[in-house]
Amino acid sequence: MSGTVRPQHVVSVSAEVEGNIEALLVDTGEEVYQGQLLARIGSADLESSRDAAAAEVERAQSEVNKNEAGVHSARLEVSRADAEAERARVQMERARQAYDRQVTLHNAGATPRIVFEKAQKEYEAASNEFEVMDKAARAARETLQLWLNRLASARTVLAQKNEELEETQSAFANMEVRSPVDGVVVARKGEVGRPVQEAGGDLFEIAVDLSTFEISVEPEPAVLQRLHGGDSATVSIGDLQNATIPATIKEIQGHRVVVEFPNVLSAVRPGMHADVRFKLD
Repeated sequence: MSGTVRPQHVVSVSAEVEGNIEALLVDTGEEVYQGQLLARIGSADLESSRDAAAAEVERAQSEVNKNEAGVHSARLEVSRADAEAERARVQMERARQAYDRQVTLHNAGATPRIVFEKAQKEYEAASNEFEVMDKAARAARETLQLWLNRLASARTVLAQKNEELEETQSAFANMEVRSPVDGVVVARKGEVGRPVQEAGGDLFEIAVDLSTFEISVEPEPAVLQRLHGGDSATVSIGDLQNATIPATIKEIQGHRVVVEFPNVLSAVRPGMHADVRFKLD
């Protein structure tokens, strides 16, 4: 009886997204390796989502950059304002000490009034300047804190937008169908340009173990009743100059008999035509 060589261990590969098949990059009979790109699926919605997410990340990054620049400028202003306030404070302290000394001398009648009044005016002027500079320093620090708050908020938004982009890119990566295993492609479904849904659940079937094969045949009832699991058989493969390989009945499924045989010839591949012979009791 005739049949087709098929692998015993097959892994099905499906597309994880809906869309049109853009490319089928391997065909039946080809060897593939784990991670190899097998097909690409196109999805306009996913592409639009990815582009929109990337644009959002770009805008969020721009906002972070703007606030980082604001923080840098504000820190410089705080440094300058603090320096000016410190200078005014030192000057005020000196003026206060001079004024205090003049007050003591004035009370003792030991200094001219004009000198006393001059010290008093200088202290008041220095005190007013310090108040102005101190207020400016406090305002600079408040401005810096405002920029820091804005920067923290902008960074939070950027982190969120990056997460959204990563999610979109992960979904976009699913548009690439890759082999999960090393093996040989034994079946391929679908057509380029057509929706992947039309191919059903699986795009590819990959044989992962070529050490043993099997063939399914359907004998006539008179022959079937004389066959049993474990009986010997032989397999002849015409493509290999009718090479004969010892085989065994693996199982009987209703009207069908499944024969298994070891891959003793490296040239045997799934899909080859073969003849199966049984020795009847």
